[in-house]
Order: sequence, then structure tokens, then C-alpha cells
Amino acid sequence: MGSNPTSSAMFPWRRSLLPKALLGFGIILAMLCAIALISYRSTQAFIHSADNAAYLHEIIETEQLAMRHLSEMESARRGYLLTGSEAYFHNWEMARDTIIADIQSLKPAVAEFPQQSVRLARVELLLHRSVTVQEEEIRVRREQGAEAAAKLFEKGDATTVTGQALSVMEGTGREQLGLLGRRAELMQQISRATMATVITGSALTFLAVIVACVMIARDVQALQIAEEALASEHNLLHRIIDALPDYVYVKDLQGRFILDNLAHRDFIKQPRDANIAGQSVFDFFPQSLAERLSEEDRYVIEVGESILNREELVPDTSPEVWIQSTKVPLRNRVGETIGLVGITADISERKIAEEKLRRFAGQLERSNAELQNFASVASHDLQEPLRKIQAFGGRLRKRCEAGLGEVGMDYLERMENAAQRMQLLIQDLLKLARVTSHAGPFHQCDLGEIVGAVLLDLEVAIEQADAIVKVGNLPVVQADSVQMRQLFQNLISNALKFRRPDVRAEILITGEMVDHQDLFSGTAGQDTTMCEIRVQDNGIGFDPKFAEQIFVIFQRLHGRNEYEGTGVGLALCRKITDRHAGTIMAQAKEGQGATFIVTLPVQQLSDEVHE
Repeated sequence: MGSNPTSSAMFPWRRSLLPKALLGFGIILAMLCAIALISYRSTQAFIHSADNAAYLHEIIETEQLAMRHLSEMESARRGYLLTGSEAYFHNWEMARDTIIADIQSLKPAVAEFPQQSVRLARVELLLHRSVTVQEEEIRVRREQGAEAAAKLFEKGDATTVTGQALSVMEGTGREQLGLLGRRAELMQQISRATMATVITGSALTFLAVIVACVMIARDVQALQIAEEALASEHNLLHRIIDALPDYVYVKDLQGRFILDNLAHRDFIKQPRDANIAGQSVFDFFPQSLAERLSEEDRYVIEVGESILNREELVPDTSPEVWIQSTKVPLRNRVGETIGLVGITADISERKIAEEKLRRFAGQLERSNAELQNFASVASHDLQEPLRKIQAFGGRLRKRCEAGLGEVGMDYLERMENAAQRMQLLIQDLLKLARVTSHAGPFHQCDLGEIVGAVLLDLEVAIEQADAIVKVGNLPVVQADSVQMRQLFQNLISNALKFRRPDVRAEILITGEMVDHQDLFSGTAGQDTTMCEIRVQDNGIGFDPKFAEQIFVIFQRLHGRNEYEGTGVGLALCRKITDRHAGTIMAQAKEGQGATFIVTLPVQQLSDEVHE
């Protein structure tokens, strides 16, 4: 970016300002020291007075507590003499101990006040006499009863002594309040003197500061701060744009570069420490390309409109380089255009990925077309020979049954069974292929109604198996009703087929809303409500290690002689749930039945949804 001259070389007048600045600051420092000394002495005097005032406050509060405790002791004594209740006696003892502690705590507090100390000694003597009399009254009340205590109480010795103590303490409190008032006046005087000193000193210091500022030039410090801030922002801007992988550059109104980042210099094949300020695109690109880029710059600057995310192939590059360019006007604080900012990103890898994706999509489209052709052949050409085999087998059975004999009839029956199995296999494969190729649109489907229709279709099979089918509340979801019917027909048929011969078959179908985050994170989206459908039976079950294998096409856990079927039914169920952005899984134990759990979104996000 180029180097900057030092501050001293750029601003030589700074050296001449140093003696003036030192002199000004020396004067200000001396004045501040004088103000600090005066303020310190005033503060010490203020603190001393404040401590004395706080001390007096503490004495007054302690005396007030002692007077309150004295009153509480008198009330407890009278309550005990009248009622004889031990609770009053307990309160009297507590008040007595507390007031004695209060008097003891006052002794060190009033030590520096001679008159207060004399009065406190008198209060202590009076309280001792009062306590002695009260103890005698309490003893008489306990030993001789209320009447004798009442006579002693009527003499009023304890009451008189207590009143004298209260009178002395009240006098002491009034004297202390007066002393506190005098302390407060002294503190105010100190505060006023300190305030006047500080104000005067501050005014003189302010004048000295003004003189010093005039001497060293008013705006030097502000200019220096501005320079440092500008340099810091400039360096920060360069560090930020140099860290970006995209090509970043700024141009002025004439299309000349003002600054750029390291990635841009690498792109235009310039050294990383080069300074391209003042140069234009004509210095780095062929004439024809430079003219086009310059025309774009003029359009952005003069019209004020941005060029956003324009993709183009960089000419004469091998391998091909694709870039995505954005140019926006650069405006000042008042909205005037002063240049432009450009950001260019290398999107070659994305373009390669898009091309691969396009080719894969073409291959997938061709594969789908081939699958459609296979389905067409399977539904017509492959089934035609089977129909002929079945037709001629029927004629052979009808016309030549007597002449074939037992062995011939066994061969004929095997041939017919094989043809029938082949036909069922082709039909199941067609169903599997048509889950997506011949699928219907999604619409609101009441799963309860669909299961009811399936049970009507399987009514004969259910009666023959002597099975019990219970259906709970099932939700309404957006789905392909034909495929939902196929799904439940396969699951219920499986439960009927794999029943235990010695136990009556029971099938339970239930549904509930669930938290999809605990079950599924597929294409339904984070805001989609999920429902869980369970088809549970008490049949033969299976080993849990085959829980995934049973959904693979043609995978069978039992031979054809044990249970009929092609091994396509559960694979078809999984393909249907996949199309509906759902899942299907199985839980089972051998001899304890199986449970198939189907999870479906209540609302589909697919474009196939039709209301």
C-alpha cells in the first residue's frame, strides 16, 4: 500500500510546542497542588467534625434505647406485680440486663465529656437503687402474694427512683442535642470555606488552562486524535478486506483504483505488496475487455444503479474460470456518488457442481423414462405369455385330465402355481414402480375412514382368521389417499398372515400427535406437526435383528411353503412413507407379535398438495 512519513516529518511545528506545553502544564499542576492541599486540610477538619457528630448521634441513640428499655422494665415489673406471670418476670429480667448493658456501653462514649460522665454516674446509681427496690417487690410478690406486693408498690420508691433516672437522662439528651447542633454549624462553616476555596482555585485553574490552550494552539490535540483515528480505521479496513476470499476493490469517479485487497491483486496477477492506486482496468486487461468493464463502471457511477450478482466466463482461461460480479455506487454522507465498490467471487467450483448436477438430472430423467418403459413392458408384454400359460394350462386340465395321470397333473399344477406367482410378482413390482410415476396429488385424508374402507375389503380374510381388529382415533393428514389405502392394506394383511395358529389374532391400530424433533428431521420442515400411527399385532413376530431387512425388496424371513407372498409388500410401504416425507419402522420379538410405527407429517410442504 506504500509507506507513510512519520508524524514529526509531516508536522514539524509539534517540536516547538513542547516547551510551551510543559510550561502551561507546570502552572496548572502547581495550582492544582495548592487547591489539593487546601482541600485536604479542610477535608480533615470536616471529617473530624463529622466523626464527633456521628459519635454524638451514637450516644443519643444509645440513651434513647436505654430510656426505652427502662420503660419496658417498669412495665414488666408492674405486670408481674399485678398478675404474677413468669412471662412478665422474664421480660423484666431481659429489660434489666439490657439497660445495664446500655449504661456500660455509654461509659467509654461520654469519657471525653466530663459533665456527661457525671450525669451518667448519677443515672447508674439511681438505676441500681431502682433495681434493688424492684427486686424486693418481686420477692415479696412471690413469697407473700399480690396484696403484700401492692402495699410495697404503693410506697412508690422504685417508681420515684426510675423517674429521677429518666429525668437525668432526658437532661443529658437535651445537652447532647445542643452540642450536636453546634457541631453541625461548624461543619457548615468548614463546607462553605472549602467550597469557596475550590471554586476560586478552579476558576484560576480554568483561566490557566485557557491561556495554555491559546499558547499551544486550540485544535492540535483534536487534529492529532483525528489523525490517529483515521489511520486506525484505514488499517482496520485494509485488514478486513485483505482477509476476504472474494476480490474487493474501490474506484473513484474516473474509474481509477483507490484500494483493493490481496485476492484482487492475485486475480490481476500483481505482487501482493503492489500499490495499484491511480491505475485503471486498461493497465491490467486486454483492450476489448477493459473497454467493457470501463463502460460498466461509468453506468454504475453516472446512473447510480447497481450491477448485482452477474455471472460470466473469464475469457482465455483453461480450465474455465467463472466469476460472479457485483458493483454498487459509493456515496458520501450527503448522498453524492464519489465512486464505486466492486466485489467479485470465483464461482468455478459451483459451476462445475451445477454442470454435474445437470448431467445427473439428465441421467435420472433417462432412468425414469426407462423405468416407465419397463413398467409398460411388465404390464403388457411380460404378462401376456403368463396369461397364455394359464389359459392353455386350464384347457389342458379340462380336456386331458384323465390321460395325464397323477404325475402329469402334479406337473400341471406346479406350472400353474409358478405362473400365478410370477403374475403376482409382476403386479407387485408394478405397484412399487408406480408409487412415484403414477402417484396422485396430496389432499386432506381422514386416516380413520381409509382404515375403515381397508377393513371392509379384508372382511372375508378377517373372518377366516377369526381376528379382532381395534381402531383408535386416527388423524386427518395431507396425503395420497390411494397410497395410504395401499399402506394400511399391506400392514393389516401382514398381521393377518403372520398370526399364531394357537392364539386368536388381535390387531390394534392407534394414532397420536408427537414431537417430530424426537422422531424425524426430514423434508417436512421444522414447523411441521407429525403424527405417529401404530399397527400392533400378537402374531409370530420376528428377531429384532431383521427389523431393517424386512423392508428390503424380495427379502423374506420365511419360505413360500410356510407363508405366501412375494417379499415386496413392506418395501412398497417404505417407498410410500418416503414419498410422504415420513418414516416406517418395526419393533418385534419372536413369538410376541410385532408393531409397525408409521410417522407422517400432518401438512405436506410438497408442490403436489391439492385441496
